[in-house]
Amino acid sequence: MAANEESDQEAEQAVAQLRYLQNIYSQQYEMIESEIATYSLALSAINKNIDMLEDPDKINNKEMLLNGEGGTYIVAKIKPVEQVITYVGAGYLVEKSLEDAKAFLNDNRKKQEENLRRLSEERLKIEKELVSISYKLSAYNQQQV
Repeated sequence: MAANEESDQEAEQAVAQLRYLQNIYSQQYEMIESEIATYSLALSAINKNIDMLEDPDKINNKEMLLNGEGGTYIVAKIKPVEQVITYVGAGYLVEKSLEDAKAFLNDNRKKQEENLRRLSEERLKIEKELVSISYKLSAYNQQQV
């Protein structure tokens, strides 16, 4: 009878540990999902900017709405694009030629794609751990029935 009680306690401890690990991995999974969404949005914006800079004639001499904030918009005409002001990080904007801006954005795109690849691999590892934990918890639950 004492051996049976010890085995029940060990099973309870194992289940508690598995639930703890499941909670930790679930939190990590949610954080990675959030990071993937953020990087995906950034990559989408970079791709749109690259597309725009690839054919600047699409926007040269066109009118656009300039947000004046507070619900006010100003119609502005775009002059031929020769220089681009690019955000380079840490709150800094740098004026670049059209070609330099495209090169900079292409480098950023590669970095974003690499970050997404790395995060996707990490998410896959966590998914595998969560599935493994789920199977183990199911096994313990079936033993109790």
